[in-house]
Amino acid sequence: MNKKLVDEWNILIGKRIFEEGEQDNSDLTSDALDEILNELVLRDLTRAYIDIFDQIFAPSSKKQTDDETLDNNELKKYMLDDMTITEPFLISLCHFLTFKDSVTCVKTAQLCDRILASLIEREMLREFVGRDLLIAALQALHDGYHKESYPVIISLITNLYIDLRLVSSSVPYETFAQVLNMDHNRLQEFEKSLGQANESKTRKNIVKKFLEGITGLSPGEWFKVPETTSSSSTKRIIRGNYSKPQIGILDVIEDPEEIGIESLFDD
Repeated sequence: MNKKLVDEWNILIGKRIFEEGEQDNSDLTSDALDEILNELVLRDLTRAYIDIFDQIFAPSSKKQTDDETLDNNELKKYMLDDMTITEPFLISLCHFLTFKDSVTCVKTAQLCDRILASLIEREMLREFVGRDLLIAALQALHDGYHKESYPVIISLITNLYIDLRLVSSSVPYETFAQVLNMDHNRLQEFEKSLGQANESKTRKNIVKKFLEGITGLSPGEWFKVPETTSSSSTKRIIRGNYSKPQIGILDVIEDPEEIGIESLFDD
């Protein structure tokens, strides 16, 4: 299902059909009307798909009895402990964050935020969460199409970064170190400020200010490390010659043994 959705979104992006809401269709041809209808169906299908995940992994407790909540928690635990289920689920979340549909992006970011604790408590998932999921959120933040979704995306990035650092994971630090013009001193100052902030709103403002240089940059410059800047960090970095694919930095995984966006990193 994820591959089908990615394929269809690639086709949609290729046709440059991104307008949401009501449109004046009086002068459109039948082919154009069909394309608009297909776009609406694709958006509805994508949103329905994320709603299924939402009901499984983060249902509203107000609608459930105690027994139903217990049964759902057992189901969630079983699914997250089975990598044959968890891996495609997480890859789907990464894609949902980058699809050019604001409703899907917001729903996905909110779902990720609600299940973040469950993901991070599983050590085997921390690298994926701190790298692939974080980069997907950063890409959504980098995409001007999701401008109205920035507060939700920033909230996810903030909680993801802080929660992983609290369990001594260096992965989000390494991911942030790959951002344009990033150096060791700047990242250290950021972490110090974040560690001193006690309120969630203050942390979000710190992260927003820290990441404000990402939005508005051309895709070819996002991961490029300036040659004139020396860095004291020894962390691995993404190659400078980065070209953004049609749908984003996350490709559909054909090989079940390959997770996320390994091809972007140095060998």
